[in-house]
Amino acid sequence: MTSAKRTYLRWFDILLLTIILFGEGIVNSTIQYLALQEQTTTLQQNLTFSPLDNYKGFAMQAAWLLVAVLYLLARNFDFSYFKANIILSPWVFLQAIGLFFISALCFDIFSLISYQFATPVTPSMMTVWPTIDFSLLLYSLLNGFYEEIFFLGICLAVHPRYHKWTFLYSLLIRCSFHTYQGLGNAIGLGLILGSIFYLFYQWMPRKNLLPFFLAHSLADIVGLTVIYYLYALL
Repeated sequence: MTSAKRTYLRWFDILLLTIILFGEGIVNSTIQYLALQEQTTTLQQNLTFSPLDNYKGFAMQAAWLLVAVLYLLARNFDFSYFKANIILSPWVFLQAIGLFFISALCFDIFSLISYQFATPVTPSMMTVWPTIDFSLLLYSLLNGFYEEIFFLGICLAVHPRYHKWTFLYSLLIRCSFHTYQGLGNAIGLGLILGSIFYLFYQWMPRKNLLPFFLAHSLADIVGLTVIYYLYALL
């Protein structure tokens, strides 16, 4: 007799999936953050990725994603939960662009306000204009899915009464593997991007993860900024 599919994940599922998907990233980011503090590396070096780095990142994420899928299969998780929340519609791309601009503008404002304790990630650090090649597009598309399927998919695949706790947990994890960009920027990315994405997702009458995947991918490709690009044009 086949057992019923699991519709809700438990706290230990979230913890184990965090370790699977982000354990290596958190460790590496922490090492790079400590190197920043010791001035053995620079922020620009931490933000510079070669095509080989992108391909390696893609391969590693694909491997960890496979492990996560196998874990969910072992837990008899109902994958129709994800299928019901990934919808291709005529509005998806406009929603993604809107999410990107709102998030980028808020992050720019945060960077300006927190300038004294956070080093803003400016286009100059990303070599304006960013060099966009196939490796970057490939990695960014996977990364947008990889991160948001965890934060807006897996973290919310718990009983609704626990959503506020998994939301706060997701903010902490978002910060933890972005510390290689400096603590201020990690906090900004975690709190601002995480909160905006969560609030907009919860506000949606019909939940759809696809705009969030694409908005995140767009931020990975061009950088999470609007004001600095406008400034660069002047």
